[in-house]
Amino acid sequence: MKKASSANPSLIRDINRTSVLDVMRRTGPISQADIAKILALQPSTIMRIMTELLEERLIVSVGQGQTTSKGGRKATLLELNKDGAYAIGVDLNADEVIAVLLDLSGVIVAEVRTDCPSESGPNPVMDTVKQSIQALLAQLVVSADRIIGIGVSVPGKVDSVTGTSVIAINFRDWFNVPIGEQLEQAFQLPVYVEHDMRAMAFGEMWFGNEYDHMLCLGFRSGIGLGLVLNGELYRGAHQLAGDVGHVVVDPDGPLCSCGRQGCLEAVASEKAIHNNVRRYVQQHSLSSAGNIKMTMEELNIRFIYETFRQGHPDITAMIKEAANYIGRTLCDLVRVYDPQAIVIGGNVLASSSEFLDLVCSAYQSMQPNYADDIPSIQPARFGDQSIAIGSASLMLSRLFKPNGA
Repeated sequence: MKKASSANPSLIRDINRTSVLDVMRRTGPISQADIAKILALQPSTIMRIMTELLEERLIVSVGQGQTTSKGGRKATLLELNKDGAYAIGVDLNADEVIAVLLDLSGVIVAEVRTDCPSESGPNPVMDTVKQSIQALLAQLVVSADRIIGIGVSVPGKVDSVTGTSVIAINFRDWFNVPIGEQLEQAFQLPVYVEHDMRAMAFGEMWFGNEYDHMLCLGFRSGIGLGLVLNGELYRGAHQLAGDVGHVVVDPDGPLCSCGRQGCLEAVASEKAIHNNVRRYVQQHSLSSAGNIKMTMEELNIRFIYETFRQGHPDITAMIKEAANYIGRTLCDLVRVYDPQAIVIGGNVLASSSEFLDLVCSAYQSMQPNYADDIPSIQPARFGDQSIAIGSASLMLSRLFKPNGA
């Protein structure tokens, strides 16, 4: 077998370059000499790479380090230039399209939110996605040539290789929608399409919790799971890993949109809670919690959350039941995957400390008697922006890995 360096020197250069960027991403301000030591590369190689990165404005000089014990000149410290590259992230879910423009440090510099016409079919939905991106670009406060691509997340089965959303149950007539192809034609930018919960897990891992083993549960109109195993996103043999929302948790429960009965999504998602509260309001006409009055016209998940937060006993009981199902499921998933941590994110309810406390209580109470040192449950660090940020970070990550995310 030929050595890789003689067989493909351009690949070696790419690997060295991305390795340098990744070290800088993880460590912050650092000198060329320290990077050479960490990567065991020749100083001349590091100098060439750093010169290129400075010319491309991907890194900047940020001063000088401390003088060593042997004296001599202080080393110049360099770090990533947060304005060196940007990516667009789109969270396409059944309720809302969230589009963000993210800088290299993970800061949102622009955001657009639009209601999603998921009941109207693929064409209106894709028109809404394009309009959201156009509205985002209209806010541009950065040079357009610094935008390296668009990451899009969508629930259901996704073929990331072709950029196709194969099926999304909560979208009407949604089969084999070529999201990547349509957006690349519209905006002349590379597009990467991923499952929404895997996008959230990646964003948590990339910009926050660098766990090698992590479960990332997304809770909103549907329920899904992003898996990080051995420091990498796990997709499964058919890109279906993490479809926990359609695991049956109550055989006598309500019919799920997937055709089965009593799935986790059918009894514990925001959509399930919303349906339960609607039935409650229909039966009781009006109900109050403090100064809150509920009517069918006003009813949405934010209103339900506020009613729950103010202590309405019946609404609290419905949400607690959903939290119990989720806590029990997470308890079982811990037995299967043995993660270091569990992250929960989604919309306003999933991002609330009150809901998380209920899930944690159920999760802890249902552990087997031999369980000790169980992984903690944490809120997603980016709240309801987590999936959009994760979508953009999947594109940004390509600067740091030869083969992308």
